[in-house]
Amino acid sequence: MAEPSPAPRRIGAPRWLDLRLVLGVVLVLASVALGATVVSRAGDTTPSVTARHDLAAGTTLRAQDLEVSQVRLPDDGSARYLDDVDDAVGRTLARPVSRGELLPAAAVTATPARTTLTVTLAAGAAPDLRAGQRIELWLSTPACAFVVLLPDVTVQSVRAGEAGSLADAGTGQDVVIAVAPALAPRVVAAQSIEDAHLRAGVLVGGRPAATRAPVPSGSGGATMPADLAACTSSTAGR
Repeated sequence: MAEPSPAPRRIGAPRWLDLRLVLGVVLVLASVALGATVVSRAGDTTPSVTARHDLAAGTTLRAQDLEVSQVRLPDDGSARYLDDVDDAVGRTLARPVSRGELLPAAAVTATPARTTLTVTLAAGAAPDLRAGQRIELWLSTPACAFVVLLPDVTVQSVRAGEAGSLADAGTGQDVVIAVAPALAPRVVAAQSIEDAHLRAGVLVGGRPAATRAPVPSGSGGATMPADLAACTSSTAGR
């Protein structure tokens, strides 16, 4: 006797909505969205002011000292750094800033009262100077070999000797500095001494001016500081 055939089973219609397929699609879309966000944020840049060259503390900033670069900053970085050169020009650096370094808003301060002077340096009296360097100025005459004029001052600008300048054409340097008003007569008096030779050296890691011995200032009148008076020819002849 033949065995009975199994009862037929109805095959259900195929379903297009498969849970595993849905989860896979969701994961792919999430990965694509996350990758797009990361790439988009990586391309986001912020304009920030950077230094064109090394700048010493005390430099009064000029437009040619700075430039705007596009950089990527952390979320709180835009508030910490300047993004417009005009916000820095005319202000003074409170600390040194290296070439290419972003300019922090906290590194610039209002420029204190200063007197701008031009110091003429003959050929060989100093290395080639540039704006932003800290230098020491000293004086020598036939009456005295060495007197410190200014122990620490920042160069604001330099003009090589040319026609119409105070320095010899093509040889010397006219160096612009900014000093406290009380020190301006001292610099003027030094340049008026007969046979005076002014020299300068670049300070590299030197002590801040505040830790050096104080420099006698001019009185604002005709009296010459005592240390400079000792360098005059009239004193030497006595």
